[in-house]
Amino acid sequence: MKKSLLLLSIFSLFLLCSCGGIGEKKAETLDTSDFRTESALGTYEMAVPKYMKPATDLNADASMQFQNIFKETYLAVIDEDKQDFVDAFKELGEYNSSLSTVGNYRKIQVDYFLESLDLISKEEPRVLKINGMDAEQIDFTGRVAGVDFDIFYVMTFVEGNDNLYMVMTWTLGSSEGKYKETFYEMADSFREI
Repeated sequence: MKKSLLLLSIFSLFLLCSCGGIGEKKAETLDTSDFRTESALGTYEMAVPKYMKPATDLNADASMQFQNIFKETYLAVIDEDKQDFVDAFKELGEYNSSLSTVGNYRKIQVDYFLESLDLISKEEPRVLKINGMDAEQIDFTGRVAGVDFDIFYVMTFVEGNDNLYMVMTWTLGSSEGKYKETFYEMADSFREI
């Protein structure tokens, strides 16, 4: 009996040691061959990891949606007419002329989004150029009502010639370190066609 218990203990210890990485969230390392180019509406395209599949139910306004339910990674892109956005928010008195167009778009969209989220952490927005276009990017973590997990978001806002784009990527908060760089690569690949 003691011998069986000892063997079981050693086997259990071996399993625990060999599976120690299961809970770890090391950053995934993808190269260009791990992505495919996807386009929408004949107006834009971006690189999406091959492990993500098309979706239709992430956001009713999205013109592009992808997900991997096993990795808990999601992408939704919303586009809207730039001039309509500017005109509507100027009329409402919400357009801040001291910000760029994409800065206004980021501020309004993030403020609206955060109304439905219990914010845990938020970084300052980063001003970027993505394939020659003005862009801003922000990372934050929060909890949505009815969901028992923290969610990590990377939201990238891009100003195109005639449209504004919101590229939303998200995963579980515990997977931030694993997928953040992949989300950045996806956003950096965005371009109008």
